[in-house]
Amino acid sequence: MKTDIYKKNKTALGVLCALCCLSVAVMLFIIIMTNNIEAFTPPEFDKEAITGTPEVPENLGYSPLEIESGFSTFICGKLSAKNSNVDVYFTSPETNTVWLLLRIIDKTGKVIGQTGIIRPGEYVKTIVLNEVPEKEKNIKLKIIAYQPGTYTSMGTVDINTKLSIYKQG
Repeated sequence: MKTDIYKKNKTALGVLCALCCLSVAVMLFIIIMTNNIEAFTPPEFDKEAITGTPEVPENLGYSPLEIESGFSTFICGKLSAKNSNVDVYFTSPETNTVWLLLRIIDKTGKVIGQTGIIRPGEYVKTIVLNEVPEKEKNIKLKIIAYQPGTYTSMGTVDINTKLSIYKQG
């Protein structure tokens, strides 16, 4: 009778040890997996953002865009780089309920310039490019909308256009 109790205790102890080892293994797996996930770093607000409505030269193709996701923006369609500066007049109307960000992307998918986030009623006149192309090239303007405070994506819009290079002389 003592041996039966001893065998049962020994078996129970073995099962409990196995469960403890399994629990530790699962915890280590979860810790390792969650450490590999990159934390989201929200973009900064644009330091050059101006409150109001811009006065835009007519030759830049400045026009409104109404987005299905429920927001709108104004932006220039004819872009020209002067040194590393590109006038975009990227505008978020006061009626928007989202924050906006603009990226200029080359045909390889590389971001060659971007604004910070702008709030409703603000605009950014000029983007400074990270690198200036030697000649005219096709680019994509990517507009990203964020829900204020949470940075949840409220949609994106891509616009294909050309970036001209202004050469003096």
